[in-house]
Amino acid sequence: MCVPKDSAPKLAQTDQWIKSFDFDGFTADMKKLGDELEKNQGDADVRHLQKMVMWSNMCGLVGMLTMGFGVSIIPVVALSTFTFTRWTMIAH
Repeated sequence: MCVPKDSAPKLAQTDQWIKSFDFDGFTADMKKLGDELEKNQGDADVRHLQKMVMWSNMCGLVGMLTMGFGVSIIPVVALSTFTFTRWTMIAH
């Protein structure tokens, strides 16, 4: 039941690349890319974010205002779009 600590797990043929993957190099590359992208952000990016937040808020408002009118697809789509866009902005 217990796997000895000195035995490495057997990798599938498609996962063999993991043995030689340079995690430190990958981390450094991602850090460098993140720093470069952060330097290149400007007013256009802020305006785009504000526009997406406005559309998300509009979807939330439409969903809240229409959910009391009975069963309809409009509040379902509006509220789900609002929720999805908020989570997307957090993860993005």
